[in-house]
Amino acid sequence: MKIKHLLFAVLSMLSVAAFATDNAEVEKSTNMGSEIDVYIEYEVVDNVTLFLGEEFYLSNFLTPQAKLFDASYTSVGVNYKPHPRVSLIGAYEFQYLSNNDLRHRLKLMVTPNIKLGDFALSLRERFQMTYNMTDQSYDWLLRTRLRLDYDIPSAPLYAYIYAEMHNPLEANPACWYDMFGYGAGLDWAIDDHNILGIYYEFSHSIDSYYHLLGVAYVLGFWK
Repeated sequence: MKIKHLLFAVLSMLSVAAFATDNAEVEKSTNMGSEIDVYIEYEVVDNVTLFLGEEFYLSNFLTPQAKLFDASYTSVGVNYKPHPRVSLIGAYEFQYLSNNDLRHRLKLMVTPNIKLGDFALSLRERFQMTYNMTDQSYDWLLRTRLRLDYDIPSAPLYAYIYAEMHNPLEANPACWYDMFGYGAGLDWAIDDHNILGIYYEFSHSIDSYYHLLGVAYVLGFWK
């Protein structure tokens, strides 16, 4: 498969998202926020890595009266690689929102990938169940993400672009999708144990647009 075919696959997914946006009949609000992620990873045995993460979300920049803090997500999980081209992840996440909403989330992910030279293409399927303690409701979702990574030659830098669909798993959903998201990022491998990244994501749901700027740091202990 040629690189142009990989790029075509990614752009095709982005086109579907853009089509859904342009055909929405509801006037959408625009929001902008930021995210700070900190992760610790430890490879206990070959191909099995435990991780602990904290994600902080800051409020909408376009709403001056909004509080600075929007939400925090605390997660713990395990990443198992039965094959160099397949990753299996199971995780639990506790969510605290600024309106005092408390949520529990379970996530299961499978990510196969192929590598072509300095490029890698992956397709992640993420099943998640979220329980909202405030109204005692459940939300079931399937998130499909197509991602293209580029290992920049002669530099400890990794660039990527991606597109993602959020599909509700309810019996009779109001819409066939909950959200589309697409973005790009750059990771810097500072040394064997430290990775620093920046990224941007644009997403849209049925009734809103959202821009997100993020910074991520990973402290890793890998074999």
